[in-house]
Amino acid sequence: MTVLAIRTCKRHAVRRIVQLAKAGRKAVDGLMIELSSEGCRISNLGRSGFIVGEAVTVEVGEKTFHGHVRWVHDGIAGVRFDQALFNSELNGLIAYCRGEGPGEARRYGTSG
Repeated sequence: MTVLAIRTCKRHAVRRIVQLAKAGRKAVDGLMIELSSEGCRISNLGRSGFIVGEAVTVEVGEKTFHGHVRWVHDGIAGVRFDQALFNSELNGLIAYCRGEGPGEARRYGTSG
């Protein structure tokens, strides 16, 4: 049986090392693998001890985003941001997490 999940926000595949931290604790490195305007999915967390509902911060480069853990399992966590990202901020963050510089677009099958 196929299950169709209806999402409120489009999700974007990304790949960037980030730091996930809870108040009063040392940040844990993880790999952000999915991003939307309302949150992200972070893998490679190991047994970091995050709990559903817990307030956390996600550090991406020099930016910090506040949110709450929505779910955790097998070293992967879903984080919902406290403040949704504006489209321009989301697009810039997607480009950064994909290793694209400002104003740089990837070209496929084009010359020069």
